[in-house]
Amino acid sequence: MIYRLDEQIEQALENAYDPETGELLIPEEEMFAQIEKITADFELLIDNIASDVKNLKAEAADVKDEKMKLAKRQSQLEARAERAKRLLAYLLKGEKWKNGRHSISYRKSDELVTDDCFIEWASVNRPEFLKIEPEVRKADVKNAIKNGQVFEFAHIEQKNNIQVK
Repeated sequence: MIYRLDEQIEQALENAYDPETGELLIPEEEMFAQIEKITADFELLIDNIASDVKNLKAEAADVKDEKMKLAKRQSQLEARAERAKRLLAYLLKGEKWKNGRHSISYRKSDELVTDDCFIEWASVNRPEFLKIEPEVRKADVKNAIKNGQVFEFAHIEQKNNIQVK
């Protein structure tokens, strides 16, 4: 925690959220009212909530960084395990092997292998074999609306996003 919070405010914030899921336990308006009642010192209240935002963002950044490190480590370990399996397959040359700790056997599977040209061929001859997931080009739609076009299922909403620095 980078910033210390007033104990009452910190306790009220902690009590409002489920520690396991981070979900709000009471309606948001009720939580706002409870926090507002804690102190008559508006400056202290705002300073504490802004400090909480900074603390949470810093912790979230730390978690994200750690998650990326763990994902990289997981990928490295999975790659090593696959190489070790290929080494076993090479050494055993398709033969089963067993001792008191390990049992190595094989199972058959079918894997589709496509050449680089398959997508081009399928797009002309068999488009049903291709997965096409439509995605809205939001910047283009936004520009079109700003230039006066009207769309039935799209509109621009103006937001007022708070910045805590």
